[in-house]
Amino acid sequence: MTTSLVNITINKILNLIKNEKLKPNDKLPTVEDLALKFNVGRSTIREALKVLSTQNIITIKQGSGTFISEQQGMSKDPLGLEYISDDINIIFDMVTLRLIFEPEMAAMAAQFATRKDIQYIKDCCYEVENLINEGKDYYKEDANFHVAIAKASGNSIIHKITQVIHSSIKKNIFMTDNTLCKDTIVFHKRIIDCIENGDISGAKYAMINHLDAQRRFLIDNYKYKLTRKQL
Repeated sequence: MTTSLVNITINKILNLIKNEKLKPNDKLPTVEDLALKFNVGRSTIREALKVLSTQNIITIKQGSGTFISEQQGMSKDPLGLEYISDDINIIFDMVTLRLIFEPEMAAMAAQFATRKDIQYIKDCCYEVENLINEGKDYYKEDANFHVAIAKASGNSIIHKITQVIHSSIKKNIFMTDNTLCKDTIVFHKRIIDCIENGDISGAKYAMINHLDAQRRFLIDNYKYKLTRKQL
């Protein structure tokens, strides 16, 4: 078995996924079936699947089979912030990036969201609210809320970028000590109301207010640690 043969097989599997329009959680053919289809040994298929698994393109579940990954090829920390997320300047830059990007995303959601999209955004909002009221960590659910809005924008690239951004933000990214958690509930509901009512400008500015509250908190509480003249 050569590296080139494995690489060729990887490309064939990727083409299969593309041509068959397989979606997250869809099941791939068995190792045996893939070996017959591509006329290679089962060890070559296993090696190719192992590589695709490390790339988060597929998920191998022992005893169940091989499935298309929900990560869709996205690494766990694509922006490389895992070891520097405590740096206040990185955190400030991330919030600033979101201020540039996410208001327009919310505006598009107000224009294109379906009823199913809106209901899912609401479900994410309720999960965040419940966790906040219970005093529990709500980072993942908050990320789901924003990713749901990105999906509702109808733009697959925006959805992908938002997943990348939020996959790189650790739960301490805002460094607000939960000071803004109650405000988060209010802002989320305002954003939902605007999206549901098709209020494009309202959704945009509701998102601006939400993210700017986090930015202002960082400026007010960490002003002397911020090294750039951007205040």
